[in-house]
Amino acid sequence: MKKIFLALISLVLLSFYVSAEEVSEKTDAVTHAVEKKEAAPVQTAEKAAPANGGVYEGVPITPEFSKEVIDKITAKYSKMYETYAGVKNKRYVTVEYREPGTNKLLETEKYVYTRWDYWYKDLKYELHSCESDGKPRKPGVIACDPHESKPGIPHFDKNGEKEYIRELVAVEKLNGRLAYKIKMTARKPKGEHFVGHVWIAVDNLEYMQNEGKAGKKRMGEKDLYVKYQAKDFNGGQFFHFTSGYTKVEISVMGYKRIMIYRFENKEIELMPKQDKK
Repeated sequence: MKKIFLALISLVLLSFYVSAEEVSEKTDAVTHAVEKKEAAPVQTAEKAAPANGGVYEGVPITPEFSKEVIDKITAKYSKMYETYAGVKNKRYVTVEYREPGTNKLLETEKYVYTRWDYWYKDLKYELHSCESDGKPRKPGVIACDPHESKPGIPHFDKNGEKEYIRELVAVEKLNGRLAYKIKMTARKPKGEHFVGHVWIAVDNLEYMQNEGKAGKKRMGEKDLYVKYQAKDFNGGQFFHFTSGYTKVEISVMGYKRIMIYRFENKEIELMPKQDKK
């Protein structure tokens, strides 16, 4: 039974490196109703941006201002997807298996592996070490599967507007910095969409954080929540996720578990596109 459970997990968890933000409860049936309820505040205004170009915490958001900000962010990060194939990194992962209801800790797994995060292709990885409850396990057993799946659909590439409704909903403080809070809603929700919120720094448009869930639930999934921290690199031209938290509740054929998934990425490097032959 555990083998079935673990195999299904790989279909549930997303890499979400793209952007891949607060938790959104989108499904195919309720998407339009939720969008209407949580739409960005609309205020009649003569100017697209705040008076004198000033941006401050709690500034009124107009549709024009929202579009202006999102266009700037897209112009910055779309180059990342056009220029490189993805990001290579070394990920350190801890996974806790807990009992629903009691939250009792049942098992703790730890992994170290190198990931090749391609923007538009399936993830590749090489496992370096794996342990369960402090005891090493040999690579190849199903318990040493990091449970990663194919990448999420980007928010800020050339297709971002086609895939998502992107709305600036607030300007607020995050970790002491002024940030744009942008709501992401999948137009046609899939499991690879990330829906929720993204925070981008006001001063230099640095990608800071996302928080949310997948656009559509997958088989056996009852609930999923993710929160990732991000940082710009390579002269501020690109971003990568530095650490992350995922909580997923699974129910498969009577087998129920809560998984708490934490990671830290190190040794980040860009992967150049291969020349076409």
